[in-house]
Amino acid sequence: MEQLRGDVGLDTAIETTVVEHAFTNAEINAEWNEQFTIDEEVTKIGVYFKTEMAGEIIRELLPEVFDFREVSVEIRDPAGEVRYNATHDTTKTAPYLLIEPDFDGRFASGEWDIFITGTGGGIVSEQDNFLLSVDVTRTCTIYPQDDICVVD
Repeated sequence: MEQLRGDVGLDTAIETTVVEHAFTNAEINAEWNEQFTIDEEVTKIGVYFKTEMAGEIIRELLPEVFDFREVSVEIRDPAGEVRYNATHDTTKTAPYLLIEPDFDGRFASGEWDIFITGTGGGIVSEQDNFLLSVDVTRTCTIYPQDDICVVD
């Protein structure tokens, strides 16, 4: 009877942490802190970072503040080592980037920290904004009777 169930298979499951924000008024050095968990099943960590800086109307409203608009992202592993660092001060979409694993081909297990600092502004439909997406890919097991990905 057991052989009628089929074979157990391996697949991947992706868990995504998203941080996005639209500046609705003048915000100077606003901060966001998020975390995501890494364990021994993680095979990939990918990062997507995009900013849109509104038209010149924002700069014209408060030039002494908004001549300097930017969003900085830093991702640190549990040991505090910087594994991703980027700053955008214009409208920009960074290429999707894979964080390199350690020398043993694995990622440090534990809580990884995302630190974001941003200065931007917005009025009505003219808003600076950013999007950060961190994809964590894990190996998982598919049991034929359930046909769902289970991280063991």
